[in-house]
Amino acid sequence: MDIVTLRAEIGIDPEAEGHYRDITGIGNTSGIHTHDFYEFFVIVEGAAYHCVNGKKERLEEGDLVFMRPRDVHYYEPLPDTDCRLINLSFYEHTLTDLFAYLGAGFPQQAFHSAPDPIVVHLSRQEKRLLQDRLTGLIRIPQRDKLRFRTMLRSILAETYGYYFLPEAAAERDGKPEWLSRLCKEMHDPVNFLEGIPAMMRLSGKSHAHLCRVFRQWEDQSPLAYLNRVKLQYAENLLLGSDRSVLDIALEAGFGNLGHFHKSFKSLFGTTPQRHRKLRQTKQAPLV
Repeated sequence: MDIVTLRAEIGIDPEAEGHYRDITGIGNTSGIHTHDFYEFFVIVEGAAYHCVNGKKERLEEGDLVFMRPRDVHYYEPLPDTDCRLINLSFYEHTLTDLFAYLGAGFPQQAFHSAPDPIVVHLSRQEKRLLQDRLTGLIRIPQRDKLRFRTMLRSILAETYGYYFLPEAAAERDGKPEWLSRLCKEMHDPVNFLEGIPAMMRLSGKSHAHLCRVFRQWEDQSPLAYLNRVKLQYAENLLLGSDRSVLDIALEAGFGNLGHFHKSFKSLFGTTPQRHRKLRQTKQAPLV
């Protein structure tokens, strides 16, 4: 089977730096191919097989796939099923510039060296938000290429930073995918304030199973992990606002101020008030 090479200079406008496609069926996709540009796509409806680098995997609604130049792939339909996907392709230098901007903390090596493209499963809400951002590109007039490029770069920064970064870190650390996703979701105040029940609900795991897995991968109990998340959230409020320590403790889920002080000092080595004072003396003056 011949492999076609798709080239950026043919399919992507150099001023816009990217190309948006809403593909309503597998029959409208290219056959087996590779390319000299980057792309990602998200399944917005249905399901299909994705054949990539000699492997076949089933993709379903909400799956977001980060493709690299030289990955070889194509799609196959499932019986009695089709799918719709949105694809965003962009120049290699556009993503290189983004990675440089994101800095050394972004796991470029995990992205480039992974044997296969990383797949992230989005919740329905996440899929809808990303879909809305992507379809915003088609509202930009064709002649307004600079505006398209700015919007493109904004979407790339959000997508690679918010969706790809946690998944790449998980690949690097070897954690189970569900655990990495759970840890990310537990940084949402709505979830960490609910506590262990939210962990069980979001993961579908029993409390006993969570305890075993967190001991293995985080070297602490689920409750200790939640406590650290709450304290880190409190630290951000402490250093990023002028709110009182009591208000911050309550928002972070500590109903007892004495317990908050003790827990904070155990993690950061000093009291909340002292921590705020020491850090603010090293920062720029407040406006």
